[in-house]
Amino acid sequence: MKDRLYYVDRLRISAFAILILYHSSAAFFPDMGWLIHSARTSQTLSLIMDFPRAWRLALLFFVSGMGAAFSFRSDQSVAFVYKRTIRLLVPLLFAMAVLLVPQVWYERMYENGYDGSLPTFWLTRYFTEGRYPTGNFTWAHMWFVAYLLVMSVICYPIFVYLSRPKNGIMAWFERVAKTWAIYLFVLLPLALNLALSPIYPKETNALYNDGAWFAVWASWFGLGFLIARNHQTLIGPIIAKRFVSAAIALATTVFLYAFAWLAPAEQAIGSYANDTPLFKAAIFLLAWSMILTLVGFAARHFNQPDARLVTLNRLVFPLYIIHQTVVVAALYYVLPLGLPAVPSFLIIAAATFVVSGLFAIAVDFIPGRARLLFGLDAKPANTAGRRNTVGVER
Repeated sequence: MKDRLYYVDRLRISAFAILILYHSSAAFFPDMGWLIHSARTSQTLSLIMDFPRAWRLALLFFVSGMGAAFSFRSDQSVAFVYKRTIRLLVPLLFAMAVLLVPQVWYERMYENGYDGSLPTFWLTRYFTEGRYPTGNFTWAHMWFVAYLLVMSVICYPIFVYLSRPKNGIMAWFERVAKTWAIYLFVLLPLALNLALSPIYPKETNALYNDGAWFAVWASWFGLGFLIARNHQTLIGPIIAKRFVSAAIALATTVFLYAFAWLAPAEQAIGSYANDTPLFKAAIFLLAWSMILTLVGFAARHFNQPDARLVTLNRLVFPLYIIHQTVVVAALYYVLPLGLPAVPSFLIIAAATFVVSGLFAIAVDFIPGRARLLFGLDAKPANTAGRRNTVGVER
């Protein structure tokens, strides 16, 4: 297969767009205390966003696993780990040291009344007062990048093993995934989470004490890798089952919304606070059925070539890196206007897309290795931005 899978680009871009919409709305949820929280909330907005809240991260890790498979296909040596480390670790460290500082500064000014300048906060408080939330130093939303990095390193020997000719496990997965039993793979994240929850009871995004949910995210990442590695034989059955997948997702969504009305507010359908096996089973089934639905429909209807997707796919990483800082900054300036929740959300979402997009476009013009700071490939000035091999299947 030499053609680019444009539907994967569209899925990746859409997943990050959903993420930005969600983060732009989180300050207005009555049942959540976000980084900056609005006094004007919207239960309707919260109920709407509960739906993507339940599966957005699963989709992001799944698509990232597909991207890892495409990269691994072209380079199965240790260089795969090196390239992934450079691509993920460099922007992670740079964001933690520089790009996330304004996010915490705005939060401290809004929530705690801090009145110092950004340079003063950066040089005197950000690195010296401990880890967020009691301190200031944080990786914030970049936890996703840190988790991807660790997954890539841990999974590399597994990828090598599974990629051996006539590997029995890979052959078994391909055989099972072609049947209706593909829906049973939801048992992987569920079983791992339930087994590890007594040791790691809460989702923390801190990696070292987040074993139960790291296992969940790694499961989606691994399933994305496996589907991509067997794409030629599996995509047809996934497309054929897309309406069944959608029906399962719809039924599970109805069940979860009904459950949310009966449970306390913090037990909304996208919440990870509910520790019951039934609730987790429903969340994971919704996530898996939504992934299969989106992959099936996207592969069937949205795989048309479009050169603009290559550029958008490249820019989505720097856009992701900066977007939450922009959201918090927009909240700081918009909330004092006293507008209702929904208009405020729309303003903040629009501002985040525009400012983050302009930031991504701007850094794409940076030549040489400085591009690595923003998650872009290092290229000479005259070739920067022309091509990106992530998401290409060969």
